[in-house]
This record gives sequence, structure tokens and C-alpha cells, in this order.
Amino acid sequence: MKFMFDCDDTLYNCQQPFINAVETVLPELLKMDISSLYDLYRKKGDEMFDSIQDGSLNPYTAGIYRILNTLKDIQIDIPYSKAETFQKIYKENQYRIQMDPEFKEYLINHKHQYAILTNGENNHQRNKCKALQVEDFVDPLNIFTSGQIGYAKPDVRAFHKVLEAMNEKSEDWYYIGDNYKNDMEGAKKAGLKTIHFNRHHTLEGPCSDYVVYSELELMKLMDTFNRF
Repeated sequence: MKFMFDCDDTLYNCQQPFINAVETVLPELLKMDISSLYDLYRKKGDEMFDSIQDGSLNPYTAGIYRILNTLKDIQIDIPYSKAETFQKIYKENQYRIQMDPEFKEYLINHKHQYAILTNGENNHQRNKCKALQVEDFVDPLNIFTSGQIGYAKPDVRAFHKVLEAMNEKSEDWYYIGDNYKNDMEGAKKAGLKTIHFNRHHTLEGPCSDYVVYSELELMKLMDTFNRF
């Protein structure tokens, strides 16, 4: 079988670097619903993505305004210097991320063909892939970022560019991702089969061929494909 993965919130839980940064810099926020706060933080990041992708906004500066704007929405003001410290700690923790050990072992031991297509600035996303040690199961030539290829999900050209580079057909691949709009809608329009890894129980819809909510459920689903 052939499986193409998103990276963020698919191969690892994106909330952990955020929680670590909150614990270190803004511990007073721990009394809040951290999952809801993270959802807002991620939304602010999504709003800035196009500006980062086209180079008009530096990713590090964007990160500073991301936490400032998140907190502003809930009527909390912090100094720019504290937001800068938060971004520094958050970025450091992004490069300490780890995959679920059982899931990683599963991917290593099951000799499927794997690829990664992730949105984001090329070096930043590759550093995260390096931290996750994805080359233990993915050919380095099959790791692609939107910053590298010039197109970002959900643009079907992103998927087609990757498939063309690998000399593969869309109908032979499953795309596994957490974001319904970017991952499921984009992959489905590009002709791939889709598995929605909805880790945080967000938006779902008809473009998902399958939906799972944990690494364990994903492994069980992938096992069913091994029978064919």
C-alpha cells in the first residue's frame, strides 16, 4: 500500500510544543481550556500562512504576532518582549517533538511505500521532520514541503507536483491528514483516497473516505488494507 502523510498534528500532536511554551512563559494560562486556546492559536497561524508562504512575512515574526493576536482575542495583553520569549521557547520545543513510539515502530516494520507532503516554510518543516526521524521509514526523496514545491494544500497542484516527482498515480495513494479543508478536500480533488486523522475532533465532511481519532485507530485501519 501507498500512504502519504501530512506532518503537523498527523505524525505528532501539535499541542505539546504549545503547552510546553505556555508552562514556561505564560503559566497563568494553564487555568484556561488549553485545547480551546490552542485551537485559536492555530487559527491565527492559518490566517498568516499565505503571507509566510509568499515570503512577505518572516515566520519568526509571524510567530510573535500569532501569540499576541491569540491573546488579544480573549482580552489578554502581554508585552511584545514576552511574546518574543514565547515564540523562542515554542520554536525550541517544535524541534523536540516525537512521534508516538508504537506508531513509529508500526510504520518502520510495515514495508509500505510512504511519502510526506506538508505545508510550511521548507527549512522549518524539514527540521521538524528531522526531529521526528521520519527518514527511518520514508525515503528522503519522498519528503515534500509547500515551501519547496511552490504550491500549498489544498491546491491540487501541490499533490500533483508530488506525484509527478515520484512518478506515481493519484489513485494508488491514500493521503492521511488532520485538516479537513487542506488535507481531505485537497487530496480528494487531486484524486487520492483519504484518511482523516481527526486527532482534535474538528470539522469533518464527505471528502474523507475514512476517519480515525488516534494512532491506534489509524494502525488498525492500515492493518485492514494489508489484507488486500
